[in-house]
Amino acid sequence: MTRIRKIFAWVALLGFAFALRIGLALGSPNIFYPDEIFQTLEPAHRLVYGFGVISWEWRLGIRSWVLPTFLAGVMRATAWMGSASAGYLLGTTIVLALISLATVWFGYAWAKRASGTPAAVVAALACSFYFGLVYFAPKALNEVVAAHVMLPGLYFGIYGEKLGERKRLFLAGLLCGLAACLRIQLLPALTFAMIYFCYPRWRARIPAVIAGASVPVLLFGAIDWITWSYPWQSFVRYYKANMIPGIGRQFWSEPWYWYLLVLLVLIGPATLFLFHGSRRSPFLAIFCAIVVVSHSVIAHKEIRFIYPVLAPAITLAAMGVVDLLAEVKRGARFLNNPRWVVAAGVTCLLGSSAMLAAQCAVWCKTPWGIGAFDRLSREPGLCGVGIYDRIWWESGGYAHLHRDVPIVQVGSAEELARAAPHFNALIAPRDSPGVPPGFTQLQCWKGVCLLERGGTCTAPKADEELNGYLRKIGQ
Repeated sequence: MTRIRKIFAWVALLGFAFALRIGLALGSPNIFYPDEIFQTLEPAHRLVYGFGVISWEWRLGIRSWVLPTFLAGVMRATAWMGSASAGYLLGTTIVLALISLATVWFGYAWAKRASGTPAAVVAALACSFYFGLVYFAPKALNEVVAAHVMLPGLYFGIYGEKLGERKRLFLAGLLCGLAACLRIQLLPALTFAMIYFCYPRWRARIPAVIAGASVPVLLFGAIDWITWSYPWQSFVRYYKANMIPGIGRQFWSEPWYWYLLVLLVLIGPATLFLFHGSRRSPFLAIFCAIVVVSHSVIAHKEIRFIYPVLAPAITLAAMGVVDLLAEVKRGARFLNNPRWVVAAGVTCLLGSSAMLAAQCAVWCKTPWGIGAFDRLSREPGLCGVGIYDRIWWESGGYAHLHRDVPIVQVGSAEELARAAPHFNALIAPRDSPGVPPGFTQLQCWKGVCLLERGGTCTAPKADEELNGYLRKIGQ
């Protein structure tokens, strides 16, 4: 293949992967988990525009400002792309989707070095269309961004000889250190990886890896010192708030084997190929196993926490399916042609991805939080928003509302009647009893509707406005 054809093929593949990610994000807007709003986009909005919801994590200082600061820069630079909140939200979606293309490059580069060109093509294509990677790519979640930063770090730590040993190991340490700072739960697996990078020439390699990893660690420490009280405060308080019994907050828990079930769902039938792929790249298999085991010992479990193993696991599956096809090609002569091997491998992984995509209706939840708040961001007469019988964290926050007006959470018909003068837009379940007169239904999303009334609003008390309400209830 000539150089021009290679460039064209890469542009086409990355364009296809990018289009899938942007298409799903814009065509089916949703909130998978509140953290993608209130731990990242919302504080970023506060940095740029001066107002936003402050959740308990930010009041206690257990979050780093590094990722929100990056997103704030994106918001500031892309606000011109649309009116109200649409411009900078599109900008953040585009930037996060572009960063996620590291999964496609990683699948190709790793599989080519470990298994050959047919496996590399299968891995790159699978990482471009696999539903889990497409769905999570544009979401502003720490574990998602950490995974996309981590993948080049793993590659440069094992391969990347063209850069020279010191340069590639410094870069590997820097990227792995950054991923660990973004998602501290990845530290056990990334520590194993950085130790593995140094084998067997320990004395020559350790300084470069440590120097690289020190850069993000010192950066996060300095930013915590500037924005909070002392270096690495967010790490210390995060550990206390989440891990220490009697001190930390209690979250829902799952049994130790729960992530194994999650992987079966995320990867689907492609898990059958992981064993064969692991023989091609034992390091990658061990790394994934450490991520799963280290997360499994923590009671609080969520699907998104395991996202960092998705691209490596799909890469292993791609190598595994090609190896499996090589073992059975004696009975199928057409498999002697690498193109047919690629076609068969891609078909297997495409079918596996389709089974996961069939559950999109379950994944694409909470559409009202984005739909209603995006619409209200363009309403010039808006003076307050009421949320009735819904949970505030299902909303899009001020990152989507982008209007400096009070948000009032009400939980009963009596509270609604008393608080109605404070807002002229109301979000409530369809046909809710007790809706005050004057409110007209405008639009609904899966049973949750936006209603509006004419007129002005009176100012709510401090503890009725959402931030005051959250302080009162400790959320």
